[in-house]
Amino acid sequence: MPLTAVDSARYGVRPLLPGPVDVLRSEALALGAGPAALPLLARHGSQEAFAMRGLAPDETRVLERIFRGLGGEVLSSLDGDRVLLLGPLSAFGDLPARLTEWGRRTEALGAALQEALAGKGGAPRPVDARGVLLRFGVRTLVMGVVNVTPDSFSGDGLAGRDAEAVVATAVAMAEAGADLIDVGGESTRPHSVEVPAEEELARVLPVLRELAGALPAHVALSVDTRKARVAEAAIEAGVHVVNDVWGLRGDPDMPRVVAASPGCAVVCMHNQRGTDYPGDVVEAVAAGLRESLVVAEKAGIDTERVIVDPGLGFGKTPAMNLEVLRRLGELRGLARPVLVGISRKSTVGMLLGGAPPEQRLEGSLALGVLAAERGGDILRVHDVPQTVRALRAADAVIRGVPADLHDEPAPGPTG
Repeated sequence: MPLTAVDSARYGVRPLLPGPVDVLRSEALALGAGPAALPLLARHGSQEAFAMRGLAPDETRVLERIFRGLGGEVLSSLDGDRVLLLGPLSAFGDLPARLTEWGRRTEALGAALQEALAGKGGAPRPVDARGVLLRFGVRTLVMGVVNVTPDSFSGDGLAGRDAEAVVATAVAMAEAGADLIDVGGESTRPHSVEVPAEEELARVLPVLRELAGALPAHVALSVDTRKARVAEAAIEAGVHVVNDVWGLRGDPDMPRVVAASPGCAVVCMHNQRGTDYPGDVVEAVAAGLRESLVVAEKAGIDTERVIVDPGLGFGKTPAMNLEVLRRLGELRGLARPVLVGISRKSTVGMLLGGAPPEQRLEGSLALGVLAAERGGDILRVHDVPQTVRALRAADAVIRGVPADLHDEPAPGPTG
């Protein structure tokens, strides 16, 4: 039985390792098992750990029976709704098939685990964005930001410049190594005023039409908008990706517009009004992104076209932003490419002693590299040349030594 986005969202499987040890400890104690759970963490927690929710009591009993038989351990909440699985990778490798074989009642559970295991264990499958193939795993991709706005938080708004000058800026980003160019005509900074669709279209359409013919064929063109009307016009102008800060859950017409354009990719960002979360912020972010995948699937959008974004700086405090970044690897359980936008955010400025946007380069690069190391596939950035160079060095460690370096001799006695 193929896994549906609804079933995937129900179980919300999150890989917890490799990751902060204190998160694994907190997850175990939150189940209500108390200190008795800690010896099990010492015995199994250095192997693999996955958190799940939404289970029925009979599913939990079957899971306990099968997984313990494979050499793993299961910690569960008092009502059996939530579990923490601890064990060797070999046990996890066998578990999905065993659950499927058990019967229809646990078939979806096995498929949800298989999806999370695949997401954690390898690079996401390529995304074909209207003919531009975005490949992941070999290196971290870079999305260059082009804000055609007068009030961009990052101080890089290009409103007032003619389309030719804006296009030249975007083309220079592509030449510097950007894999995607993201054009936005409405600021999404805190307390910004919503721009009417007509004004947003007047800002972005001339630029998008020019860029559609000016960018190299391997570079994807993206529109950053929350409005279905703007997205529809942008798709007609030739964009390959719609970047929706409300993750298909804002404008009710957005899912229909994206679905009507076969091949168009979509970035679904996590967002909410306010910073109140009922529980763990990372679990809430993962759950919200799964809801976006459910909306996409119900609208007829192939989830293979969806890229997810945890939405750093949107409905989150600085501490929450850093916690999401610290535990970014948990989003690998969604088995979708992960885009991260930390460039020039106010959190970076706070970490650098109140630095203004134009002085946040070093902090943006540092957090961007950490995002790539923790599972980010695409970085959305303002400083493209510097980011590309930083990632070229970082990816040689994160994703493997480049082939052209293997046969290079030592440069000298000092290395």
